[in-house]
Amino acid sequence: MTFEAAMDRLDGIVKALESPDTPLEESLRLFGEGSRLLAFCSGKLADARVQVEKLLPETKETGEVRGDAD
Repeated sequence: MTFEAAMDRLDGIVKALESPDTPLEESLRLFGEGSRLLAFCSGKLADARVQVEKLLPETKETGEVRGDAD
């Protein structure tokens, strides 16, 4: 599953949970699914952050991005 697909599904889950027509048992099932999707998305974002940090090294003292224009 892609990050985008997981986010779309999470959006649908939130809408269903906000609906007063969703039965309790279905709400509990959706909550569990949403929790798993949230963990998946959080992991993907953490991985992306590591990749970005490798591509854009920062100095430890200032936090500024080092570039060729200095």
